[in-house]
Amino acid sequence: MSPRAANRNLRVLISGAGSGVGLACAYVFATRGAELILCDSDGTALTRASDATGGFSRFCDVVSESSVAVFAAEIAAKFDTFDVLINAAGKSYVRTLGMMQMSRTMLPMMRRASGRRLIINVAPAGGLQLSGMFPYASSREGFQGLSDALADQTRGSMIDVVTVTPDLRFDTGGQESPFYRIERVDEDSTAGRILELVASARPEWRQREVRRSRRA
Repeated sequence: MSPRAANRNLRVLISGAGSGVGLACAYVFATRGAELILCDSDGTALTRASDATGGFSRFCDVVSESSVAVFAAEIAAKFDTFDVLINAAGKSYVRTLGMMQMSRTMLPMMRRASGRRLIINVAPAGGLQLSGMFPYASSREGFQGLSDALADQTRGSMIDVVTVTPDLRFDTGGQESPFYRIERVDEDSTAGRILELVASARPEWRQREVRRSRRA
């Protein structure tokens, strides 16, 4: 690893950073001193996330080839490379297609870095879900298959592709419906696992505590 790479802080790019697991990841990495690049298709939510975490942010619709291309060009003009890509944008088939679109477009830039790098794909929360014209792309099985295909493209390099299944929690319906349970993604727990994964892969990363206002 070059002295420049060793001295540079961990740089993390997060798609879908305006809400959900993406926002939780942005917050937890910000509190550990990582440098953040954030994108989302919801401009208002993205601005809030950027203000709360101090991350550099740009609009990006991950299923639009032209939008991802413009985003990649903007990032390449400002940053030489980055170390971690967290794909957490969208739901259902948008999550799957966006994951492939972002990963393929950003991979050349990641290859310019040194040391171990990670592409972390946050899987859809459910199992097989029929969704319009894209039932397989909407499923966890479809997501995993494409993530595995991406891993084949990086095999033999220092870039690892990892699929993370979100943690779930079950909320009861309250006193009126004590037996009614709602399954929800535990965003903070999932983000914590991703942080541990990255810290384990990058032991040279010197984490530091940074106080951030908790997101709304």
